[in-house]
Amino acid sequence: MQDSSAQSLMRAVRPGVVLKYVSQLLLLLALITAVPALVALLLDEADVALRYVTVIGVLALVSLPLSRLPEPQQIQRNEALCVTALVFLITPLLMTYPLMASGLSWIDAWFEAVSGVTTTGLSTLPAIEQQPAIFLFARAWMQWYGGLGIAVLAVALFMGHKTTSKKLLESAGEEGQATTARTYARQILQVYLALTVIGFLLLWPFQQDAFLALIHTLAAVSTGGFSGFNDSLASVPPGAQTMLTLLSLAGAITLPLYFIAFRQQPGRLLHDTEVHALLLLTGLTTLLLSPCLAGWHQLNWANGLRHAAMLAVSAQSTAGFSSVDVASIAPSAQLILIFSMLIGGCTGSTAGGIKIIRLLILLKLIQLTLQRTAASPRAVLLPKLGKTRLDTDEIAGVLVLSGLWGLVTLLSWLLLLADGQDPLGSLFEVVSAMGTVGLSSGITQPDLSSTLKLVLGADMLLGRLEIIALLVLLYPPSWFGRRRSHS
Repeated sequence: MQDSSAQSLMRAVRPGVVLKYVSQLLLLLALITAVPALVALLLDEADVALRYVTVIGVLALVSLPLSRLPEPQQIQRNEALCVTALVFLITPLLMTYPLMASGLSWIDAWFEAVSGVTTTGLSTLPAIEQQPAIFLFARAWMQWYGGLGIAVLAVALFMGHKTTSKKLLESAGEEGQATTARTYARQILQVYLALTVIGFLLLWPFQQDAFLALIHTLAAVSTGGFSGFNDSLASVPPGAQTMLTLLSLAGAITLPLYFIAFRQQPGRLLHDTEVHALLLLTGLTTLLLSPCLAGWHQLNWANGLRHAAMLAVSAQSTAGFSSVDVASIAPSAQLILIFSMLIGGCTGSTAGGIKIIRLLILLKLIQLTLQRTAASPRAVLLPKLGKTRLDTDEIAGVLVLSGLWGLVTLLSWLLLLADGQDPLGSLFEVVSAMGTVGLSSGITQPDLSSTLKLVLGADMLLGRLEIIALLVLLYPPSWFGRRRSHS
């Protein structure tokens, strides 16, 4: 009875609505793609520029007519989730074509594009430093707009429909509670641009090379982690390493908090629960990693602490930069990093992972369960996080997402084990992909089988979309059933 009742309450996705908003987001993608096209022309890469222009032309040709479809009064949550999922699936497919101009196979170009758009940073390329400058810029640029989110950009720049804007932001993992969706998205965009410009200006004197400073800034503020060097940041001067570490940490903090702190409440940034937890977890990870690195690599304590701090921030913020070869560190250190990558950063930031707020909710539920064992049968103990009461839907969402995260991680891990990969290294790689981190245990290599590249690519997409959006897209009842009218 319950299943049939639930089915009767469901409303299937309206294809016209999905096509309209997907086309609008893809038109924005066409505008964004003009940037690497112009850079390619400036770098005398005419062939690459032509490929980007071709992508822009296809996007415009297909999306312009569809964007004129009738606008509904309301957009359903399943429609918004489908729009977000489709944009994240389509974007790397389109960007694969210009990336292949560098001589990559289709699967490797797709892997790089997925890693870029999802802000992961895993790469199958053997020699990053031999890649042309336009390729390095394009990867970093994808991470930059992928970190902010195409839906957030669209709402900030041209979407005025309040209900639609709100649903699209929610589907992208953003919730603007104190203001309208468009104002909220514009605040995020302003903060993101400010962090990018300030980060570049601070990094340039240490990096010296303006181009490398630019691509590293784009990768750091988006917590993406693509580097212009084969050894990530090991070849970068210590001052630049420190600046990129701080910029990655800044990107892992809830972006609207910066706007609130600057305009209204300066102390808000310092008193936020998630920020406290982020700093605490990063500090704890640093302390745990330091003896592992010092002992395993025979470093002195000062260098061990410095490398540990960079890895801790890199894992917790899901930036994916590293100043040491992660594949060569102690197994105990890899286990510590797995835990950090799993949790990730704050909600409303560019970081991936399950998110700190969900960890705090899970810990609160455990505490409440223990308290109830000692409480009177008539006692009413309500789940609260700080002064905020947690509602049933919020708790259910955290539990469902945590369960799905565990299930996807387990299935992917088993697929890597079936291929004969190292157990710990395989778990590390899967969690890094799911958390959109980019640190590698050495498994992601050019000779990795195409099947496993597809598995890790799917993990990156699932992690960036937080699984639910992709499941809704693939769920048959989302498409077949009763539909609401457009009016």
